[in-house]
Amino acid sequence: MWKFIIVALVTFSAVGILSDNFSRVEDHLIVKRQSNFEFIILHNNDMHARFEQTNMKSGTCSKDDAKKNKCCGGYGRVANIVRKYRKAADSGGLPVIFLNAGDVYTGTAWFTIFKHEIVTDFMNKLAPDAISLGNHEFDKNIAGLVPFLNGATYPILACNLNTKGEPDVASSKLAKSTILTVKDVKVGVIGFLTPDTAFLAAKNKLVFYDEIPSINAEAKKLKSQGINILIAVGHSGYKTDQEIAKNCPEVDVVVGAHSHTYLDANKPVADIKDSSPEAVRGPYPTVVVQSSGKKVPVVQAYAFTKYMGKLIVKFDSKGNLKDFSGAPILLGPKMPQEQDMLDLLEKYRPKVEELERTIYGKTNVLLEGGGICRNRECNLGNLISDAMVFTRVSENEGNHWTDAPIGLIQGGGIRASIEKEADRNINGATLMTVLPFENDVMMTRISGKKLMAALEHSATTRLRDSNGGFLQMSGLKVVYDYNNPEGKRVVSALARCSNCSVPVYEPIKEDAKYQVIVLEYVLEGGDGYDLNDDDNPHNERLLLNDINCAINYIKLQQFVYPKMEERITIVESDRASMPRSPFAFLLILITSLQNRFF
Repeated sequence: MWKFIIVALVTFSAVGILSDNFSRVEDHLIVKRQSNFEFIILHNNDMHARFEQTNMKSGTCSKDDAKKNKCCGGYGRVANIVRKYRKAADSGGLPVIFLNAGDVYTGTAWFTIFKHEIVTDFMNKLAPDAISLGNHEFDKNIAGLVPFLNGATYPILACNLNTKGEPDVASSKLAKSTILTVKDVKVGVIGFLTPDTAFLAAKNKLVFYDEIPSINAEAKKLKSQGINILIAVGHSGYKTDQEIAKNCPEVDVVVGAHSHTYLDANKPVADIKDSSPEAVRGPYPTVVVQSSGKKVPVVQAYAFTKYMGKLIVKFDSKGNLKDFSGAPILLGPKMPQEQDMLDLLEKYRPKVEELERTIYGKTNVLLEGGGICRNRECNLGNLISDAMVFTRVSENEGNHWTDAPIGLIQGGGIRASIEKEADRNINGATLMTVLPFENDVMMTRISGKKLMAALEHSATTRLRDSNGGFLQMSGLKVVYDYNNPEGKRVVSALARCSNCSVPVYEPIKEDAKYQVIVLEYVLEGGDGYDLNDDDNPHNERLLLNDINCAINYIKLQQFVYPKMEERITIVESDRASMPRSPFAFLLILITSLQNRFF
């Protein structure tokens, strides 16, 4: 009997010891597995309605280029790479999440015609795990945003909005954050949006807060729920992304957008003077070190569906980021396109093809638009601003050659270039890609002082992440010296006269009045401009909007070949050296003599 009891006690003890040991082994295995928890973040941003593949400059893929397989991007290729990695994950590969950082709206005729309907169809089929809002999602105001928010089958995020003033947004499916389950591990994703949206978008009653305190508040809430891995995905620009990475201690990764930034660790960072759209602005990923020593990777993937960012991240059991690596992937001609995406294009194609068959004129030269117009004079900016002045000339029957000899359009309003194709045609679909906003055109009367302030503001916006406010112009010749501090960069500004028999350029006088053609968006404070006269405001609406100004002008010209005319001269050399342009030097000299003797 005693032997039985002793054997039983020994057996139970052994079982207990083994059970404890098994428990410890299991715990050890869990810790070990979590300490090597690794997954892939696929991400893109600023797709701007490139549902169809584009040429290598992100413009229209011509039928000839398509036949020769020279095009890239498009939703078909985006879907292909996302599905490829998801399929690999299902077969035992690294788990993957796909994030988009906003601006899926606006940029081609496809969106201009079909608006939120086509975006909803394509994005739902693409099925991202989460996206942030972008400022261009507000281009058709609240009425154009809400159907997209409610039609999405995935989370749309922005943590720094107060939506109480817009009940339709407040009651929509828009969220501050979402929690994803990645191989049994909870990952928090927090969305954010640039507060500049208040003056980048159509007027509404939303209140935009600063990103950093809003992200920190949402991160604190998620941490309290036991979510230890946090990704911030949003639309504020590369510089702000780095500030978020520096000042949001709980955030592990920042996925950014808005500035269309190309990052690449295998290429040298471009000189600041390099205004090419794909100039390398930093390594991929860009690593920001917080005061605690924590390293936070910041990523962005240019724009227009041309690249997909791929970041591999590894965390320990406590949710600490231990390792990361990655690179942008070119969605080039060799990458196949998913057939269901191509089939969906055919549903919408007939109306787009109708525009493609509508020919308004021909170009004998490359018409440079897009990102170039945000950094320097561009010949397409010259053509469009000339078209705006021409429209006023054709409408006005005053005593002078025109009452408004100056035209201004912000570079961000010129969304693409127009290539010189074999047939040289400029068609309706291409023009709608260049000018997709259908902005009304206004004539405003302002003082020379206010005009000079607008030019200074233009100089300032050029150096921002969101540099769409940099002005293209007709009827002005301006020299900016970026060796000077902000607010003192306009070293010379000449304006074309209106009350004159032969138009000439004269220095702008602060106390004189000037009548200027601008887009209604700018007149209403878009991009931070103030172009309403303080004392006696006078504004008139022209009969044609921006795209119709361009269409009318091109139709009458038939052949266009705008050139660079030193309307904008940028000095970025050392103070000791003189501007390269003799004309710029002469303008500075004239202004200097005028200020000295008159």
